[in-house]
Amino acid sequence: MSISTFEGASAVYTFAGNPAILMVITFFVAAASLFALGATMVHEKHSYADPEPKKLKP
Repeated sequence: MSISTFEGASAVYTFAGNPAILMVITFFVAAASLFALGATMVHEKHSYADPEPKKLKP
């Protein structure tokens, strides 16, 4: 069975007419992306850290 026509098909975009909600959603997406980027950077820095720190000369 394949769809060959879109008659009667519809979609409801609840927040399309409300820019404030779209900005809130955009803010949360950006915040989550930045958090993931930061967490990845910290993890990678820790993962590839020198296991034997350089010793200070007396």
